[in-house]
Amino acid sequence: MFRYRAAYCATLAAAILFFILFKEYLSFFTLIFVLLLPFVSWIFMLFAVRRTTAELRMKNSPAGKDEEFSLYVTLKNASFLPLVRAQLRFSCENSLNGEKEEQILFVPVNAHSEQTAEYRLRSRYCGRVTASLTQLCYYDPLGIFTVRQKPDFHTETFVIPRVHLIDAAVDTTAAAAMESNAYSEEKPGGDPSEIFDVRAFRSGDRLRSIHWKLSSKLDELMVKEFSLPTDSEVLLLIELLAPDMEVLDALLETAASLSHFFTENQISHRIEWFHKKENRLLTADIKNDDDLASLLNGVLSAQFYRDEPYLLDCRSKTEKDAGSFSHAIYITGKLTDALSSLCDRPDGEKITVLYVGGQMDAGQLPLADALRAMNADVVTVYPGKIQQSLSGLIL
Repeated sequence: MFRYRAAYCATLAAAILFFILFKEYLSFFTLIFVLLLPFVSWIFMLFAVRRTTAELRMKNSPAGKDEEFSLYVTLKNASFLPLVRAQLRFSCENSLNGEKEEQILFVPVNAHSEQTAEYRLRSRYCGRVTASLTQLCYYDPLGIFTVRQKPDFHTETFVIPRVHLIDAAVDTTAAAAMESNAYSEEKPGGDPSEIFDVRAFRSGDRLRSIHWKLSSKLDELMVKEFSLPTDSEVLLLIELLAPDMEVLDALLETAASLSHFFTENQISHRIEWFHKKENRLLTADIKNDDDLASLLNGVLSAQFYRDEPYLLDCRSKTEKDAGSFSHAIYITGKLTDALSSLCDRPDGEKITVLYVGGQMDAGQLPLADALRAMNADVVTVYPGKIQQSLSGLIL
């Protein structure tokens, strides 16, 4: 902008000098032409800007970590005059960690045409990435004048965590101790209050599972298969408490992998997390992968925290309305004293604490020992080794 104005001033000075030194019609008309040219250029720009519209959109949504996704800004010029240059200023913000990035693009827009500018992004971390077109700046053909607009255009995409296949086992004893109203129609379980199927005796079956009345009628040993409860007896608590984004990403991948494991095994479960911006506890019942995808969008829209276990603090205040569970799995990037309130549960309610991070330091080890003394299982999940860390876990 400065160099164009400097160039015009130099041209105007030359025209004035030419008019002073040469008293002819040519020097006069040259000076008039140089004086009027910026105003003509300004009018042409205004006419074109009034008939130009903008559009912002995102492609490749949702995306994975370190996977490219594209942001498109389209300018449509319906006038017969071109726009020599337009400046596009937009920002991208990850709502989960608060990171913000600003970019500027320059594009020309011909008459009766549209011009699309593409900007490729990638994110190292999970979260909801919101792109906003914060400013449009149009330049006249001479580059002297500008028209600035502040449009309110937003678009977003989700950078989702990876889901790891977990080689874990389902603990049906805890579920059997809880009352249930819904059972799996495809898989047996360990709830003796409901019979899933009756079949012939096989080697290894327990004697207590034998259906004695039916066996005496058929003159063959028949065995009862118990049902698998599918009520929300499993509670998955996602505490977005982490020292950095590396741990937070591992925490989210752990939560997504566990939820996917439960849906694969047709185990309905409930997930709770704390939304710091809205300052409230959120919950969702998960029955299939579609429910999981919707929930991840909600979790990725929240904001992580480094100081306090807001989920546990909020849950302790609403414990009476929180409901019971057979197994609570608490995922966190930091062990705190507030965990004692979660582990102080009635008999029959199992607690598993998944600590996501590296080797526990001197401050975390006593807390882990105290939790184990309260009959809670404490498992360390190492970032980058989630599948190995959860292998053999009894859920």
